[in-house]
Amino acid sequence: MKNNILIIFTITTISLFSVGCNSSDDSVTEPNDSINFESALLKTFPLSEIDSNLADNISIKQPTMINGLPQNKGEITIQLAYTEISKFSLKEVDFNSSDFSISPSIGEQSIIPGKTITYTITSSKDSSTSLQYDVLVTVKKLEPGREKLALNSFSFLQTNNTDFSEDITSVEIRKHSNSVGNYSTIVMIVPQETKFSSLVPTIDFEGSSITYNTNVDGNDSDFKEFTEGGSLDFKFPNIIVLRVNNSDRSKFLEYRVFVDVKNPIVFDDNHPPLDDTTVNGGPQQFDNVVGFTNYGNYPITTNIFASEIKVIATPEATAKNYYTAILLKEDNSSDSDDHIQTGEKGKLRAEINFPFSFTGSTVGFDVYSIEADFSELILHAYGTPDIRKDINSGPLEELEFHIYDPVKIKISASVLVTTP
Repeated sequence: MKNNILIIFTITTISLFSVGCNSSDDSVTEPNDSINFESALLKTFPLSEIDSNLADNISIKQPTMINGLPQNKGEITIQLAYTEISKFSLKEVDFNSSDFSISPSIGEQSIIPGKTITYTITSSKDSSTSLQYDVLVTVKKLEPGREKLALNSFSFLQTNNTDFSEDITSVEIRKHSNSVGNYSTIVMIVPQETKFSSLVPTIDFEGSSITYNTNVDGNDSDFKEFTEGGSLDFKFPNIIVLRVNNSDRSKFLEYRVFVDVKNPIVFDDNHPPLDDTTVNGGPQQFDNVVGFTNYGNYPITTNIFASEIKVIATPEATAKNYYTAILLKEDNSSDSDDHIQTGEKGKLRAEINFPFSFTGSTVGFDVYSIEADFSELILHAYGTPDIRKDINSGPLEELEFHIYDPVKIKISASVLVTTP
């Protein structure tokens, strides 16, 4: 009896185990090798941004496939004719988007010339397996002689020049004719007390590189590479010469940069008197009415005459100018270069021809005052253009820049007044 029960239990257990195994086999999904990437292979790789005829050369190396599955990456290289486009995207694919997806996506500008990017194709059935291509787009360079060269802007940004309270951009970039010189001039106006010896320029240019020299007479070998964020020494006697070069440096455009303040001349007194003890009738000369200092970056020509003398106070009924000349001179008898150097003192000289007595309604002493205007302040440095306030006629007209404010000063004298 016991043996029969044991046999029945054993048979029942085996039957249950067999049923369990059959049930488990029925729930197994299809293996990955049922996905076939053959239909997702990229036979072409059109770009959205260009016409297909701009592609000089396209090479597509397909990955090794076994049973429809990729064993390695494919490779796509495209060489384009010269273009200024800097980013590209895949335009379209041949496979069905319901079966496969691609990343980066169609139209996404992820391709940067010269940099390899990987495109990944994934099955909608199973994302664990993918097909990949390394894509490299290159752009042919222009022949050096055909490269565009230009300097578009020249600035001193406040972020790079912390002594400035705001960004400063060039007053003008002026191209000169061949009769003047095959170069252009850039003029920068900076605040008073600027440290000219260490300024960081920001240059927007078209070309392969920028080189610089600190001497207008420098040789080609004297030019050094300028790197973004680097500082330059603009303090005279340096005159910064920039060159925008093509790739093989067979061609360049040259620019001379001048940096100065708007008011280089500062008088010791803006309303000085003539020496009352020596003012007499007839021609007289006052060699040093008041001193001044050149706080600009460049030497200034000595013997600058006032362009206008205006009477602003007189005891006479009709105003008359009795000053025959007012001029700015260097104040250094041992200096023979006739320039007022940066940081150097100068002096104002006045020549008068006063009457022995002025005719007025009140007898005694009264004030006779004039205002002198020096509107033609001329920068004087070898290699520089004439930089002045007003443009005059003449062959150097195209070299004249409107950068300096007129220098004005008032001079008063105590004069004897008699009745008619």
